[in-house]
Amino acid sequence: MHIKKELQGQNAIKLLFLFILLLICLYKTQAQTKYFLLEDTSENYKVHQVTMSAKELYGIDAKVECFNILYDGYALDKKAFKKGYDQNLILFSVLPDLEGKETWKEIALDSIQKSIIKFGTLNNLFESHTYSLFFNKYGSKTKFLNEYKIIVNRKGKFYVPTTCLLQFYAIRNRAEIFTNPFGTINTDLHEISIKEVEKIYMDRYPYSEFPLYGIGESPYRIISFDRLRDRREYLSKKINLKTGEIGYQFWTFTDWYEHSHNYELERGIDRFLYTPGKGIIGGSFDFYFYFNRKKLPIKYIDFLNNIKEEKVMMGDDFK
Repeated sequence: MHIKKELQGQNAIKLLFLFILLLICLYKTQAQTKYFLLEDTSENYKVHQVTMSAKELYGIDAKVECFNILYDGYALDKKAFKKGYDQNLILFSVLPDLEGKETWKEIALDSIQKSIIKFGTLNNLFESHTYSLFFNKYGSKTKFLNEYKIIVNRKGKFYVPTTCLLQFYAIRNRAEIFTNPFGTINTDLHEISIKEVEKIYMDRYPYSEFPLYGIGESPYRIISFDRLRDRREYLSKKINLKTGEIGYQFWTFTDWYEHSHNYELERGIDRFLYTPGKGIIGGSFDFYFYFNRKKLPIKYIDFLNNIKEEKVMMGDDFK
């Protein structure tokens, strides 16, 4: 009897320890998340919001919201700066909660005041992940999931998203002779489709798979893709929008290399539609929806066809 009570006491201590450890982990996770309060009007940037339906592309009645933060790029030679040609784009994408929970939740600013960052900090993040500073050491990471979240003011109440993706683009419109590193939007590029690049790639690497089609494959497979050297954005086509504007559709040349239990985060918004002055007005988030594919009515072949056919969601105002 005495031994039994002693074991029960030990189990209770273990459970208490695990509970405290869980609380610490939850606290650290919340503390690590930084927030950016979006201003309706700002001297530093302008904002364009787009809402897209996921129904046609992913078969689910859900919305994706994109917040484009646009501001002038930086030029060492101010005389070389050309308005509209050199801009920076910070993109917050609010992805739908597929667990049946709310995509947005109300929050009290006082509870996260110490975790709110200024625009200057956000710009520093941009520079650190877009090859903007020649003295920086750059790694492979360029995107953040739930590490940074946007705060929006709706009728005097503040809301943060459950799932939020942050990524960056340097808009540098210039001749193709110049380098276009990963994270560059250049509307002056020659148009080339995924299938055209596939043919060129397979001619060069006939015993490898085309990197974009490796969805769901083992990360240990042999592949010829030189990730850090080769990944970039390609202009695929131009679209006349119903608003009278021109949409430039891009696709991202990168592979699938993460384990199945991880998000393929570096794919980000892997195909997207961009229009000058507004930012990204359409796109696809295969990394997120494929990870949650068991909650969707579409199959593996549908994801693969979406890639090959370069399908994207489009903002409701531009269809």
